[in-house]
This record gives sequence, structure tokens and C-alpha cells, in this order.
Amino acid sequence: MPVSAYILTAAAFHLTVFVSYPHTGRFGFPFLAVSLILWTSFAFYLRNSLTNTGRTWKAAIAAGYALMCAFSALAFLPQKDAVSPLRKFSSGQYPDGKTLYLGLRRLGVDAPGLLPPQKEEPLP
Repeated sequence: MPVSAYILTAAAFHLTVFVSYPHTGRFGFPFLAVSLILWTSFAFYLRNSLTNTGRTWKAAIAAGYALMCAFSALAFLPQKDAVSPLRKFSSGQYPDGKTLYLGLRRLGVDAPGLLPPQKEEPLP
């Protein structure tokens, strides 16, 4: 697997978790930057160390890399309520449309179709 696939995998997992659990406070973007730098450097390390391994080992290492990226993003993403997204996910607090809207809005994407329908106020 080329190193760019590893980097895109790490970026996709981190971005998905960041959009799904957007209440990170001011440490959300620095966490993403530092974590992606670390995972990118690990991807370059894997590329240099896996040159003479078999195809099945490369596939197993790629799957392990993806699982570790997902786990680290879910376990360490800072949240305002001090509960990690992994605990929220394991306790059944899944992201809803409003949460996804807020996460995409933090990235500059406006998707009002994700918001729940507004209740109409009765006329006086």
C-alpha cells in the first residue's frame, strides 16, 4: 500500500471523528494537526520498514494501521464535557443530524438538510 493511502486513511478517520463529535473546544484543530503529523511520520516509517514483506503481511499491517488510527481519534479527541468520543460511542451516544451539521459547519460546509425540521409556530 503506498504511503499516500496510509495518510489518506488517517486523515479520513480523524476528519470523520471531528465532524461526528464537534464539541472539542479550542483544542480540536491543534489535536488534528499534531495527530495527523504523527500518523504521517508513522506511515513513512512503515513504508521504509515494509519493503521486503509479503502481501498478506502488508494487508494485515494496513488493517492494523487503520484500526489504530480510528481508535486514537476516538480515544484522544478532546471534548468540552471531558468524555472521550470512544466512551460516548460505546455508551450509545451516536451523532445525530444536528451534531453532524455543527461539525460540518466548523469546517465551513453549510448543509441545512441535516437539521431536524423546525416546528411551525401557531399564529396568534
